[in-house]
Amino acid sequence: MDFLGVGPMELIFIIIIALVLIGPRDIGKAARSMGRFLNRLYKSETWRMLLDTSRTLRHLPERLAREAALEELNLTREAVIEELDATRRIAKEIEQEIAKEVELLDTGVREAGPVVEESTDEPDDPKTSIEIHPDQETA
Repeated sequence: MDFLGVGPMELIFIIIIALVLIGPRDIGKAARSMGRFLNRLYKSETWRMLLDTSRTLRHLPERLAREAALEELNLTREAVIEELDATRRIAKEIEQEIAKEVELLDTGVREAGPVVEESTDEPDDPKTSIEIHPDQETA
């Protein structure tokens, strides 16, 4: 059992020293004074600042590691954004080239005039048409 970092044997040793130095009659008065002092210390702004500083120093390595990881993530994010912008620019250029080609084709078709399809008497389905070759014998 540890209380404020003091084990049971150390606590007994402190009590024996206090009895020898203060004496058995004044030990109660000294304990009350010590209690008041500790109470004022724990409620003071300085104690809170000391605790906050201690907590900050304990968690400082973890925080630095997290910030370093965030820094790496931000660098990666910026690189990805740059790649995405470059890809968008290339896609926009390709889109413009395709639009120009379509416009040229459309202009060429309009200049060529209307297309008239010639009708043929041949059926569209090759299975329905029967072709007889001179090499084949008919039964």
